[in-house]
Formats: sequence, structure tokens, C-alpha cells
Amino acid sequence: MTLFFRRLLLGAVAFATMSTGCRRPVGAPLPPRTTCRNTVIGLGPRDVLTVTVFNEANLTGEYRVGEDGTITFPYLGRVRVTGMQAGELSDMFRSRLGERSQDNPEGGNILRDPTVRVEVREINSRRISIFGQVQHPGVFPHQQCITLTQAISLAGGFTAIADKNIVRVTRIDRDGQRRTFVLRAEDIAEGRAPDFDLLPDDVIFVAESLT
Repeated sequence: MTLFFRRLLLGAVAFATMSTGCRRPVGAPLPPRTTCRNTVIGLGPRDVLTVTVFNEANLTGEYRVGEDGTITFPYLGRVRVTGMQAGELSDMFRSRLGERSQDNPEGGNILRDPTVRVEVREINSRRISIFGQVQHPGVFPHQQCITLTQAISLAGGFTAIADKNIVRVTRIDRDGQRRTFVLRAEDIAEGRAPDFDLLPDDVIFVAESLT
């Protein structure tokens, strides 16, 4: 477990300890739900992608994004890929491998009219952590549009002693401030409350029932 996740877990546990005697603790105000289709997240460090250059076996392969946000690609050297989508990368490789011209000033004169496809194989740069009273606590890849109930399902669901209505989500804002939201997962599951959209690096802590 990285230092970052360890600190977030300790914060979540500390918050749970302070609220032991409170059936319905109050957390930070819930943020508005996001529109998932407008949320675009590009590649990050440790993600894995496959670059296929048709009819060019020596240029086709699997690449892991380094901590500096680059991959090393034949003929092109170190190529920065962080923040880019698969389609954008396909266009970029097609341009840089192709012939240099007035319309393609970045062409490397390596191939004539190359056909390139990029696929994302693994997302390792964006994660969520789930601890407490779930069947399989741990760290999981953050999938775009994932919600609280989906994340708990990934962790195997609640244990028999889980308090389904004291679920804390700890989040580090862009300004570095830590906020903890207290959610009622049982109410969400039964349609009495909206689901909660998770962001990369969120930490979920499911409390133990006191009854």
C-alpha cells in the first residue's frame, strides 16, 4: 500500500473512531452529481496500452506508461502520452510515423500512409480503496462513471456486521483539502437516496454496526 493510500485510510479510520457513539454522523455536504458522459480522463502512469501498426510487426506491441508519463516507442523514442485518449494517440502515431508534408509537418518519414490502432489494456493510474466491513477490502481500478454501490459490489458486498448506513468516502480536493462524506448505502440501494459518484483516489470506509 502506498503512503498516499495509507494516510487516507488512517484518516478514514480516525474519523470512524471519533464517531463511534453516533448512529448518523454528519459529513461534508454532498457534491452535485456529475454527468458521466462529459467526464474525459486520459491515460496516466502505470496504465498499459497496445499499439497496433498494421503490417508492421516490429512497431506493434504493448507498452506501460512510465511514472514520467511517457512510453518508449521504436523510431520515435520517448513519447508523452499522459492525458491522452486512445483515439488521440492513434492520430498522433499515424502522424509521426507518416511522411512529412505541408499538411503533416511532424511526420517522421518512417512509413507511407500507416494505419494505427491504440487500445487501453489496463487502467492502473486511477484507483479507489475500500476498507472496513466489506467481503474483500483492498484497492481497485477506478472505472469511469463508477458509483458507490458499484464499488461495494466490486469488493464483494457488505459483511454481516456492516452498518450499511454509515459509509464514509474520503476525498482529497484539488486544493489539497480532505473531505469526508457520510452516505447511507442502504437508502441508495432501496431508491430513497441518489447514488454517489466516485472519483480517482477516493477511499471508502464501511463502519461496523453497533447493534
